[in-house]
Amino acid sequence: MGPRETVSNPPKVGPGRWAKRGRLVITKKEKIFDVLLHRILYMQYSPGEILNETTLAEEFGTSRGPLREVLKQLEWKKLVVTMPRLGTQVTEIDFQKIIQTFQIRFDIEALAARLACENATQAAIDRIGRLIDTLSRGFENGHHTPDISFIQVDFKFRDILYEAAQNPILREMSDYLYHITLRINLLAYQKGDFERCRPLFLEEMQAFQEAFTNRDVAAAAKIRQAYMKAYLVGVKSLF
Repeated sequence: MGPRETVSNPPKVGPGRWAKRGRLVITKKEKIFDVLLHRILYMQYSPGEILNETTLAEEFGTSRGPLREVLKQLEWKKLVVTMPRLGTQVTEIDFQKIIQTFQIRFDIEALAARLACENATQAAIDRIGRLIDTLSRGFENGHHTPDISFIQVDFKFRDILYEAAQNPILREMSDYLYHITLRINLLAYQKGDFERCRPLFLEEMQAFQEAFTNRDVAAAAKIRQAYMKAYLVGVKSLF
């Protein structure tokens, strides 16, 4: 999965990104949170792995008190769990829970697509165009986009969508659910689902670009739901 992120080398593209929330100054606890979140979501920490608080406190140069606050945040996100006499454990991947989470995400993502389409600027449409170019060049050159890079493209696409939607509460809810489902993406790619998903994702972005350009709100919602449902059908066939 590549080298682990650190506080001095924080995630360049990832789900934390406090600056995206209007913050220019990031506290050390926030940096630690983003690093640990990145490691869990990209499975640099394996499901079921025990996180040693002493080791982490030494690595990040902090006391165990602030570290435990970060771990509590991750526990609220259902990404770790406190185990009596063992410590903090990365949660196992519960496939049934993933399916149930996707069922909720269908409507939330459709709402985000509608709001984004209503508010989308030409700059947002152009950013989608650049992502389309990135994936298209990969296909034309016959190169496989690495799994992590593909997920990072998805992060960028979600940034465009939710910045255009202009609803931070909706973004927070969506991120919470997205983080629950993200690890299944990596497992699906490892099982051969990567090549099926790439063209689906490219088609979704192309359709979004057209819907945003035409201000077709209903189409944007349908596009988002259709992609997610098609993706989930494929995942179900693998597990």
